[in-house]
Amino acid sequence: MGKVSYRYAHIEDLDAPTIYALLRLRQEVFIVEWGSSHLDIDGRDTEPSSVHLWAERDGDVLAAVRVVQESDDTLRIERLATRFGARGRGIAGRLLDYAVKMAGERRLLIDVPTALEPWAERFGFVRAGDPFIAEGVQQVTMTH
Repeated sequence: MGKVSYRYAHIEDLDAPTIYALLRLRQEVFIVEWGSSHLDIDGRDTEPSSVHLWAERDGDVLAAVRVVQESDDTLRIERLATRFGARGRGIAGRLLDYAVKMAGERRLLIDVPTALEPWAERFGFVRAGDPFIAEGVQQVTMTH
């Protein structure tokens, strides 16, 4: 089994098999596992400022996240998904670390299930609002 590689790109720089693999992972996590009834493909993937970060091993996408421009001075981490068998290995954490570095001085927001709030705090995020329900999951907005 090969080493985990970490990558990032704008969607126009991705080939069709990579786009397919990223979207498939998101469908597996958000639609199949979480039972989301909302479309995952929302148009933000193709915005010029959106960046896709992912981890792969031997061509298999293990985890992915999308970073979008929220405003001139704010970015938002969205669509953080990790394949079930790849969880607990620090892979998503490395993607989150990279997103924090990428944000630089800009504010960075992320919505996480409240059960993952302590995990996000390990990366310097702090709660920025009251919990809310989205897709049947209690979540909280956090900022860095």
